[in-house]
Amino acid sequence: MAAKTPTYPDLGKLARDLFKRGYHPGIWQIDCKTLTNSGIEFFTTGFASQDNSKVSGSLQSKYKIEDHGLTLTERWNTDNWLFGEIMQRDKLAQGLMLAVEAKFQPGSNEADGKFKMGYAQDNFNFLADIGLNSEPILNCSLVVGHKEFLGGVGTEFDVGNTELKGWKVALGWTNETATLHGELKNGDTWLASLFYKASEKIDAGVEVTKGAGGGGEAEGEQQGGDMVVNLGMIYHLEEDALIRAKVNNLVELGLGYEQKLREGITASISAVLDCNNFKDGNHRFGVGIALQC
Repeated sequence: MAAKTPTYPDLGKLARDLFKRGYHPGIWQIDCKTLTNSGIEFFTTGFASQDNSKVSGSLQSKYKIEDHGLTLTERWNTDNWLFGEIMQRDKLAQGLMLAVEAKFQPGSNEADGKFKMGYAQDNFNFLADIGLNSEPILNCSLVVGHKEFLGGVGTEFDVGNTELKGWKVALGWTNETATLHGELKNGDTWLASLFYKASEKIDAGVEVTKGAGGGGEAEGEQQGGDMVVNLGMIYHLEEDALIRAKVNNLVELGLGYEQKLREGITASISAVLDCNNFKDGNHRFGVGIALQC
């Protein structure tokens, strides 16, 4: 195979990123990533909503103990949640990942946890996690690859009530320039996407989604399960700048510009415009700054 088989959440990621990554409508965002001399990686992110002036953010630290294959991750957010994860990879067996994660809110004493396991080889990738609480939910997914073809299945199972809560299946095809992805969830929600690298400067994609009757949470998705068609592209102006654009059948137009100002500093601006009502529509604008040192 040309590449290692991806996990189920990464299926269709190239097309999905065309419509999500780099757009931050309605918020001001700043990200900062740094690595200390002792090998501890810090990542800080902050958001300020333009609608209600709410400010939120998080601080994460990550430390790798290479000799034992361990990664220790801690995170705190402005809702006063504390998160921790201990993960070991490729030590007990090549391709095996084991992890335990937990979260705790001191103010309410609310706590939860999860055990995760993954096992990956060149032609398959298996993921599973189960909640460490009184009503555990077991999530499992498997992706199998053969040459340029990918197939995946995922389930969500309520262990306490012995009930299947959800399922999904996916099929895909990929090569060096194109990725085709299709997914069906619970028999009433489906998605199809195509990512195509037209040239060194142009990435293009199309995504078609059909939600369940109750509507969905994705941006631009209509209530009642109507079909949404998205077209998107990225044009690399030069090594340090790019333009993003997307449009859907709801006549929502997204535009974005990203510029590397200097080594370690990248700025981006974006907008999502309601072209159905250009004068009084719900137009949203966003600005992002990413710092790395």
